[in-house]
Amino acid sequence: MKKYILDFTAVQFKSAVKNIIKEDYRINQIIEWVYVKKASSFDEFTNISKDLREELNKRFTLRVLKIVKKERSIIDETIRYTFQTFDKKYFFAVFLPANGKNSVCISSQIGCPVSCVFCSSGKVKLVRNLTRGEILEQILQIENDIKEKVSGVLFMGMGEPTLNLNNISLVLNSLLSNKEFGIGKRHITLSSVGNVPAIKKLADDNFGVRLALSLHSVDEKQRKKLIPNNFGFHIEDILNAGKYYLKRTKSRITIEYILFGNINDSATDAHKLARLLRHHELLNPNVQVNLMPFNPVDGINLQTPQEETVQKFKNILKLNGIIVNIRQAKGADIKAACGQLGY
Repeated sequence: MKKYILDFTAVQFKSAVKNIIKEDYRINQIIEWVYVKKASSFDEFTNISKDLREELNKRFTLRVLKIVKKERSIIDETIRYTFQTFDKKYFFAVFLPANGKNSVCISSQIGCPVSCVFCSSGKVKLVRNLTRGEILEQILQIENDIKEKVSGVLFMGMGEPTLNLNNISLVLNSLLSNKEFGIGKRHITLSSVGNVPAIKKLADDNFGVRLALSLHSVDEKQRKKLIPNNFGFHIEDILNAGKYYLKRTKSRITIEYILFGNINDSATDAHKLARLLRHHELLNPNVQVNLMPFNPVDGINLQTPQEETVQKFKNILKLNGIIVNIRQAKGADIKAACGQLGY
């Protein structure tokens, strides 16, 4: 059975081909074809001998994912991709164009065990983690499809990234490597609902990417209803982990807060969020709150708040010295917006 080349790190690949390739420069040429030139066939490796290309083709495969569906928003040109894996499972990724800065929202798992009640992905039972290669191939396939380079990566698709931390760490090394993807750490965002040990591990590994904490409530009982499988950590634990990440990495964090009508969108909620951030020393130029009005999902009985309610919530946070942004939904007409990536 052929090995999936994207599952190998550069060091692992060198070891795997040591009996057929001795020269380091040749290894570097292959890595360039795979990650920089984004070749999807060994026949494209034109500066490598035909014999070696044939040997590589016998041993390895470059692609294991198929784009089985592609939907483009007529509102904002967002593209939702449905990928099929080698074992006939399905998951999603989203291309987000924005003034020449192309970002992708990619998945880390097939299904999601966190089961957020407001999220379409949360309704899909976890099947398995995606491999290093399957995570990276989403980016390569999208780049080849749009014929442009991706400059930003959001780990905000299907799944909880920190539950696939080993593969995510390997992926981050590849994204940050100048010999592979060469994407700056400030253009990579990893989201978590609050897996505290994993957040601290990421902080200690010091990749320096932006961390997004999916908070969504300032009340413990209410948050538990919204995020049933919340790893058992309290809001205080999660904010302390964010503070640790901030100090350890000197990077940036985002507090993600989805606003639901008449649930967590009151002025009292806004003032409590401000107090919590102040208490945990997160009133900081490197901390931003993203407010996201709930995007409707079929079969989920939650309401999008009024625009004036969202604006009032934002203004309260701003008056408390918090950097705050209202994140506009993209791709809502093709079910590609936040919380809509399900079957």
